[in-house]
Amino acid sequence: MDFTPLEQLQDFVAELLARRRAIEGQDDEELTLVYARALLLHALVRPALDDFPAQVVVIGPTQSGKSTVVNLLLGREAAQASPLAGFTRHAQGFSPRPVDDRLRAALDSLLPDLRRTDPAALDPEHLDQYALTEVPGADPFLTPPPLCWDTPDFDSVNSRHYRSVVPLLGALADVLVLVVSREKYADQAVWETLRLLCEVPRRLVVCVNKVGEAQRAELEAVVRDKFAQEGIATAALHTLPYLSGAPFDALLAAAGPLREATAEAARAAPPTLGARELQAFLQRHWLEWTAPLRREHAADAAWRGLVDAALAEAREVYERDYLRNPDYGDTLQRAMVQLLELLEVPGLAAGLARLRQAITWPARTLGGLLKRQGPSAEQTARDNEAEVVTAAVQHALVQLQHQAAEEASGEGPSAPWWQTLWRALNERRRPLEADLAERITAHQRDFAPHIRDAAQRMYRHLQQSPATLNSLRAARVTADAAAVAVALKTGGIGLNDLVLAPAMLSFSSLLAETAVGRYMRTVEAELKETQMQSVQTHVLDPLREALLALPARMDDARRYGIDAERLARADAALEALA
Repeated sequence: MDFTPLEQLQDFVAELLARRRAIEGQDDEELTLVYARALLLHALVRPALDDFPAQVVVIGPTQSGKSTVVNLLLGREAAQASPLAGFTRHAQGFSPRPVDDRLRAALDSLLPDLRRTDPAALDPEHLDQYALTEVPGADPFLTPPPLCWDTPDFDSVNSRHYRSVVPLLGALADVLVLVVSREKYADQAVWETLRLLCEVPRRLVVCVNKVGEAQRAELEAVVRDKFAQEGIATAALHTLPYLSGAPFDALLAAAGPLREATAEAARAAPPTLGARELQAFLQRHWLEWTAPLRREHAADAAWRGLVDAALAEAREVYERDYLRNPDYGDTLQRAMVQLLELLEVPGLAAGLARLRQAITWPARTLGGLLKRQGPSAEQTARDNEAEVVTAAVQHALVQLQHQAAEEASGEGPSAPWWQTLWRALNERRRPLEADLAERITAHQRDFAPHIRDAAQRMYRHLQQSPATLNSLRAARVTADAAAVAVALKTGGIGLNDLVLAPAMLSFSSLLAETAVGRYMRTVEAELKETQMQSVQTHVLDPLREALLALPARMDDARRYGIDAERLARADAALEALA
């Protein structure tokens, strides 16, 4: 299913915000990202809503009179006003029109971070709630009647716990009504909020509350000048007189110009934000929002590079210390032993035990070897290989731990990511090492048939030269070498000792001098290549997958977990939005 650029961006920004909250907490969060998520959701959902009322959102600092202004716009006292600072801590919507299920569902879809509840059930300890109240008998300032919102303050000490509500409702607003008192209009929090909400075109009505008649003209001029300096456009600016203890009807009469200006702004407001304006807002903040994610991708790539380098070194160690090491390079010898079995002359098997004591080998050396009963040569070869692989892998893990620790000890913005990775690697090292023995065994088990196959290939190649085959069978050296093979299988002689046995030297020399010699070297090269690939497949590749998966096992409190492909699609969607 193809998604529009708007759908892709809304989905991406929503996930980015959720991950950022999980990592950094919701208090003091990045409000531009909260606002962006709400704007994208509004642009996506609002056009599909039928008969959705205009939204008028009243905002302002503490004790500015927001609830009073909401009541004046409704034409009836519905919002509860209080002289206590921070009294309103939840978003509360007031609707002059009947509240039905369709309106509730529409608001729930536009305010996914808030949970609708009954006004009487609003809990000051649970700030992710909002209320929707029907106001029968209201005298709204506009027809059809809008829905008016009373919002929490954005400047109190506790506002960090609920200040994201203002940008959520700001994105919903067709008209913003800013209420400030003469004491509060210059507060920094007021202008920070306005700079955020008015980064996109907004119909903004300003109400300076509690203004005496003598100061009205001068204060209006000062406030207008401040808006001009900030470059924030206003649809209207009005003052309300300070009428202490006056009845509501007197306040309503004084609010006539404010109601008319708000109605005019609502009629002129576009139904949704334009795509170009939305794109411009997103682009201004995009690199800042995605910077932590890009750093995470860079750290992931750096970790991948470290893992690949460490395992490439482990592969080289295995090749150098085992496959190319003459002391451990027993791959071909194992195939030669099986070739001897294929060359065995019928009727000769019964005498092989006696021939073990008669081969051309220094008596005391052979005697010592035969008394040294122990693991079979095959097992010894496997143990040698396992030892080399284990040492190579353990060195790689130690190296990766050291490199991750170096990155974690830095002071850069990615240091916390590396610290978490370093801890994850420490936790996984023992299980990885415990799993290593099983993987080496699996490699050796799966590689064993290749040894048998190599012997059979050499035997078939010999069969193509009957004279050579017969001479090998007729030669006493074949029987001697076969006797050594018996000693090899019973553990009386080691595979590395076998290479030096005169009988085996003679046998190998005879093979090398025949036409099979070049073929034997080809088989040896192929065997070693297959053996290396088997170690890669059974040991190094699974270890690489486990190491590269470590970031995904990191604590979610430190990781965004949004892949680079998803970010690239979001980048492209942003460019295609307008």
